[in-house]
Amino acid sequence: MESYHLRTDLYQITAVSINDLKIINEIENQLSLNLTTLNFFKRVSLNNNFKFLKLQVNLNIIGFILFSFNKKDCDIISIGVCKNFQKQGYGKKLIEYLKNKICLDIFVEVSKNNKNALIFYKKLKFIEIGLRKKYYKKNNTDAILLKL
Repeated sequence: MESYHLRTDLYQITAVSINDLKIINEIENQLSLNLTTLNFFKRVSLNNNFKFLKLQVNLNIIGFILFSFNKKDCDIISIGVCKNFQKQGYGKKLIEYLKNKICLDIFVEVSKNNKNALIFYKKLKFIEIGLRKKYYKKNNTDAILLKL
C-alpha cells in the first residue's frame, strides 16, 4: 500500500497497518456503522483496490476512512471518528485529505434515514447526484448518492 502521511501538531493521517485493524474494527462497532467483522477489514487491507487511512491524536487512533480508489475517483466505504472526538473537525480532516492529496472526485452512498451523515456531508459541500432505490437490503432503505 502506498504511504499517505500528513502531520500537524495535533493529529496525523497515515496508512493503516494490519496491526491497526482491531482498533479500527472496535471504533466502527462502537459507532454501530456497519458492524463489520475484523476479517472484512483484513481482506480489504490486502486488496489494492481499497485504501485505508487512520487519524491519530497523540498516537492514539481516533478515526479512519476506508475507500476504493480508481484512477482519480474515490468511493467512501466507511468513515468513523470515536464518539468523544466527534464534532471537532476530524471527520472533515479525513475528507479534506482525500480531496487534497488523493482524489479528484469523492462519492459516497448514504441511507436517506441517516440524517447525521447527510448533514455532515452537505456541510462539506457534497451534492446529491442520484438515488438508489432499496439499496440497503436489511431494511429496504434508499441510498442517496453524493459527490464532492
